[in-house]
Amino acid sequence: MTSDKVTSKDWHAWHDTMPGKPATLHVEGKCTFPTSGYTVSLKPMRPGINPKIYLMELVVRPPTGPVNEVLTTVEVKYAEKTDSLYDSVSINPGGINIPVKEVS
Repeated sequence: MTSDKVTSKDWHAWHDTMPGKPATLHVEGKCTFPTSGYTVSLKPMRPGINPKIYLMELVVRPPTGPVNEVLTTVEVKYAEKTDSLYDSVSINPGGINIPVKEVS
């Protein structure tokens, strides 16, 4: 994802499918901002047409006070227990599509 305020990279998504437990969907990435003070999180969106694609929103909150004028990279992580196994995660805005790997 690239915009005038944020770029993102290193996106990964996987299911942790330990036997006898519900699967856990993990999504991780890195966002770089033009100054310090930004926060970022991932929020689930309503399911779309394809139930195999997990839709998420990248929520960026700008700084609220004095900041350092230095590029700042912030890690974003999300985990959720799920009964569904997804093929990919789609993050908006930015049109980021991440294939989901299976880990057990």
